[in-house]
Amino acid sequence: MNLYWRIQNGSSEMEKYFQAKYQYKKGEWIKHYKKSSIWPGLKWVANEVHEHTRWLVGNGSKILVGKDIQIKEKALNELYPDNPFLLQYPDMKVADILLEGEWVIPNELLELFEVNELPVVNNDEDKRVWCGSISGEFSVASAVECIRKKYPKQKWTNQVWKSSIHPNISSNIWKLVRGACPTGEKMRKRKFCLASRCVFCKNAKETLEHILWNYDFSEIIWKCLGDMFCFVNPRSFEGVFKIAKGKSPAIQEVWKTTAFITLQELWFLRKKCVYENEKINDNKLKTRIMHFTADCDVGMKATMWNSTYDLQVLKNFGLKCRKVKATRIQELYFYFPERNYLLLCIDGASKGNPGTAGFGYIGRNNSGDCVIAVAGGLGLATNYYAEVVVVLCAREWGIQNGFFHLIFRSDT
Repeated sequence: MNLYWRIQNGSSEMEKYFQAKYQYKKGEWIKHYKKSSIWPGLKWVANEVHEHTRWLVGNGSKILVGKDIQIKEKALNELYPDNPFLLQYPDMKVADILLEGEWVIPNELLELFEVNELPVVNNDEDKRVWCGSISGEFSVASAVECIRKKYPKQKWTNQVWKSSIHPNISSNIWKLVRGACPTGEKMRKRKFCLASRCVFCKNAKETLEHILWNYDFSEIIWKCLGDMFCFVNPRSFEGVFKIAKGKSPAIQEVWKTTAFITLQELWFLRKKCVYENEKINDNKLKTRIMHFTADCDVGMKATMWNSTYDLQVLKNFGLKCRKVKATRIQELYFYFPERNYLLLCIDGASKGNPGTAGFGYIGRNNSGDCVIAVAGGLGLATNYYAEVVVVLCAREWGIQNGFFHLIFRSDT
């Protein structure tokens, strides 16, 4: 893509050579076959560069009215492919509708856009700019950012890759969650002539959900595991994270580790039954799960609560006791304001910088009575923006309600 951009905009000997070899005299790229190791790559990026490029109008000698982007966000030919005027004059340049630096536009063309959409004209040469960066300069990094396919951010990724979980287990869980497993259903979708039948029950179709969550044998394993934690059987990967909420950090860590090992061992058992004709043995599987959980003990560092429940769970898995995080109560003091003054305790913060932001403030008079308490959201913002907005909002409220002597107290 960098080479394509240089060919379009450069004037060195090498770039002139490529222009002469792969372009017609009017600047259009050739459409016939030409034996070359470079030409296929240029054709591949041509549309992407065109979509993220626009022109700054100078004298208009290089810009085509219909094919280049200079007025709207897309070329006029793309927006109005059947327009008679554009079809009649396909090679009309912007210089043809400029007279001494002023626009002289035919009525047939003026119907396609508003007058206020026309760019400002100068007497310099036309300049091609890259829309993928704020500066308008082309860079490979900005090009990659424009053309790459973006997927929504997954919330579970940080939970899988933990120091307390062996990397081999994390990688297997990643494959299971992403569906990178050759189940009967997956093989049929790839046009393999196979009968999709569960290797365990011999009745249902073999899907990943059936093997890990819905089959009778897997439900027995999950129930045995849930009894040790006093949990109900999870029904999905998301349910594994929700089920341990409200428990101590140590219990959450042990539960996630054990649940991931269970998912991995259920899948490994399926492969052994298919390829090694192994028989199902629940006691053997439970022993493997307990053994691998105990092996992960060295990486578990989360603190526990000083409760019988935590001690019992750790004892069931043969794990060592964890440190107990003691709660320290800290007293805070503040002075009430003088008479006719209002104390406003304010704060603003964002979860991430930028991230989901909010603000809040509380007002107290000289008697300590709460006069006002307000909290609000700001959407996506920075910490600095949240801190500034809370000051403005608190001040605005004070003036509107007749409080002109305000004392602000903040942590910044």
